[in-house]
Amino acid sequence: MSILDAAQFQPVATGGLGHPGSTLAHSMAWFRDALYLGTSSPSTRGPEDLGRIHRLDPATGEWAEVFAAPVLPLDDIAQARAAWLGSGGGGGMRRQHATAGAMGEHFGIRSMTVFQGASDAAPCLYAGTMSIWGGQVLRSEDGTTFAPVMAPGNGDDTVMSFRGLTVFGGRLFASPAGTITEERIDRNLAPQAVVLVSDDPASGIWTEACIPGFGDPVNRGVFSLGSAHGHVYAGTGSPARGFQLWRTRAEGDAPYAWERVLTDGAFRFNHNLSTAAMAEFGGDLYIGSGIPGFGYDVDNDVGPCACELIRVRQGGSWDLIFGEPRFTPDGLKIPLAAMGPGLGDPYNSVIWSMGVHDGVLYIGTHNWEPNDIAMNGGGAPLRGGYQLWGSTDGEAWVPVLIDGNGSVTSTGVRTLLSTPVGFFLGTSNHTKLLQTQARLRGGGEDLAEVSAGFDVWLA
Repeated sequence: MSILDAAQFQPVATGGLGHPGSTLAHSMAWFRDALYLGTSSPSTRGPEDLGRIHRLDPATGEWAEVFAAPVLPLDDIAQARAAWLGSGGGGGMRRQHATAGAMGEHFGIRSMTVFQGASDAAPCLYAGTMSIWGGQVLRSEDGTTFAPVMAPGNGDDTVMSFRGLTVFGGRLFASPAGTITEERIDRNLAPQAVVLVSDDPASGIWTEACIPGFGDPVNRGVFSLGSAHGHVYAGTGSPARGFQLWRTRAEGDAPYAWERVLTDGAFRFNHNLSTAAMAEFGGDLYIGSGIPGFGYDVDNDVGPCACELIRVRQGGSWDLIFGEPRFTPDGLKIPLAAMGPGLGDPYNSVIWSMGVHDGVLYIGTHNWEPNDIAMNGGGAPLRGGYQLWGSTDGEAWVPVLIDGNGSVTSTGVRTLLSTPVGFFLGTSNHTKLLQTQARLRGGGEDLAEVSAGFDVWLA
């Protein structure tokens, strides 16, 4: 097994597939011998910026749009909620421009997976959406027709989205993410920190798999789900204390019995505010941490901090792979990779994605150096961008892609997926950084240098 190199990555989609407002390649799944890509327009300004699902035919390299969210008129409540979407994720700033009179019912597709429920005749494609009317989970039998399998927000229309779709033990797990009301938006913290489960999503019946917050009010949201060691794992977020990691065998009826594996941000406290991605590799579970946004939680004054990578073994013991050395109740933890937080780069605020391909573990970062320069650099040339790193043993890491792979406004690796035709990488693109820089420099010549919208690469 060998780690991919930069020359092996070739673009298969650029510029948001013709939709510049689609800045996030938010989710991926391999279904019916094709790649399905869920995209999001997190700062939607009108009916063209909406959630879509595209299908890539690997034989021809051609894309087809198989789902576009229906466009709905905005009443007063929806208009007030839509006005928050440009605030950047916190509750402190309202958009400065008027919202159009209509927008997509879903402005993003945050999570996707393939699952066969109790009444599904064959495996189906499931997708968790983002919506000002309340996120939903969609289901498709054929990859072209999609229908919801829950009420908006599963009965609470202030739940903005669903993420973390995870299959385990003949059940589908999901976590609510984000809150949107007429008064505020939070793109990550849901009204309650819970995990939902269904063995038959087509029936529309979802059950709470845990008690809210796992019984601890410090847990403000469930940020990631995964499976390893015969358990479902759930990682939380807490601006006060840092993430917790919980696991269950999901035996019996929900809510299940859960065991706490890590607490207090693996004893880095709120500098490890939340988990962000998980992957099983080499028989162990790897957990990436982060602080959403620019490594600084404005609302709670946490950070700035860079991300860490932690490895959890089946018995519950854990190692610090890269991060901040520290004494803990579990003993002294020294980074086994001999690298500090953020792989030594303070701008790597989040491990945003993980994937295993041909015996190699890959992690993709969110890197906000271009944002810092655009906002505080006085018009200096932008630099930085996302990073992709690989490891054959989980401890020694080498860079594969740096500086946004040539696109300085590509600040995050949002999705990684191993498939029979290769390894796919989907990005997050912030072209408005060039607009900020151009204004500071008194011109607009940089605006043509990078296209808007996400990119997808295939190795």
